[in-house]
Amino acid sequence: MATLKLLLRNKNQNSNIYVRYSIERGNVLWRKTGFIVDSRFWDDEKERTKLKDEDSKNLNFNLRDLKASLENAYNAGISSGTEFTGEWLQLQIDLFNKKIPVVALDVLTTYIQKYIDEAPFKQNAKKELGLSNGRVQNLKLFKNTIIRFETDILKCRSILIKEIDLKFVEKFKMWLFGLGYSTNYVGKNIANIRTICLDASKNDIETSPQIKNIKGVSESREPEDVVFLSDDEQEAIKKAPLVRDALINARKWLLLGCLLGQRGGDLLSITEKNIVERAGVKFIELKQQKTGKLVSIVLLPPAQEILEEGMPYKISLVHFNEHIKDVCEAAELYTPTKGRKKLKFNQPTVKGVHPKYEVVSSHICRRSFATNFYGRIPTTVLMGITGHGTERMFLSYIGKTSHDNALQMLEYFSKLQPKSKTPVMKLIRNTAKQ
Repeated sequence: MATLKLLLRNKNQNSNIYVRYSIERGNVLWRKTGFIVDSRFWDDEKERTKLKDEDSKNLNFNLRDLKASLENAYNAGISSGTEFTGEWLQLQIDLFNKKIPVVALDVLTTYIQKYIDEAPFKQNAKKELGLSNGRVQNLKLFKNTIIRFETDILKCRSILIKEIDLKFVEKFKMWLFGLGYSTNYVGKNIANIRTICLDASKNDIETSPQIKNIKGVSESREPEDVVFLSDDEQEAIKKAPLVRDALINARKWLLLGCLLGQRGGDLLSITEKNIVERAGVKFIELKQQKTGKLVSIVLLPPAQEILEEGMPYKISLVHFNEHIKDVCEAAELYTPTKGRKKLKFNQPTVKGVHPKYEVVSSHICRRSFATNFYGRIPTTVLMGITGHGTERMFLSYIGKTSHDNALQMLEYFSKLQPKSKTPVMKLIRNTAKQ
């Protein structure tokens, strides 16, 4: 439980009164309150001055009200998912003292949080109301990345929105690349900066005139490594010795996902209500969260076999990603594989070569489906299931080229051509009498 205390850090005649806010173990925040007191008359236990003159009474009233204000801000932050940092505490003290050098929303991280809080009322890419859960998570990760940049490069100084210009973006971009993040991840962060600044400008927050000149990172980069589970690897996963119920359940979701081709959030939202039967054929029908498309997927015999024991129970995406690594380790998927691995909690993944089980995540379900069934099911049908908008995107997703697709088409048409029959002369026995 968080505890708040007012105290002195020295014994001077004009000692600063500090706030010590113990949020949790390892997160203790210290900030000056903006008030001073003669340490000789300070009561540590009551957290107030012992003097009774008018000024001292006003000081005690202010300190009491400050504590109440900070506690209210903390409780409000708990319900909204606020990250409690020294910056947050300083902002609350400045708000109480009405002594903010800049408007609170001028601070980049504060405005990002405002944007996240307003996510249910923002227009999404489909021109509908409400940002997707995936988009909100992306923004939260973006905010954490900005805080890390402030810590590493700016010595914990907060970034003001008006400071974000082309020079800042270039510095931020090179810092991200220096940490080994992908071009795709860097590009998303630059796009987020532009989005936040343009939204701030609409709300009369001062921004740099260079904002509209911020460009995304060039798409000319090496294709992403395609990490998927082959049929043999899925068989090994099926036979892996598992004891924990959580891992057995995660295995069912994983194998089912490789047969349905859906994103993690859509896969883990499937219930028995999504199973329908038409003309004796069973389907999974769902509405994809990202695209809004209605999708019907035939339940292939291996998928029906998995579901014969019942639907796997509900699991969060975070726990699914954790558990399937353990499942794949039990299946001895140790092959050195190029992929992305999260080195620290709540930070982006970093590219490298790791044992395959370490780079497995929910995304492998959709990619395994697309890769394994390519050439066995028409590409347009696969695209309809995976939700890819263009054939180029789909081929890139599974590491194929237009040349591979042309060869597949040639093979397909060769099967349609009637086999040429060379005339064969047959000897008919002459039964006529000589």
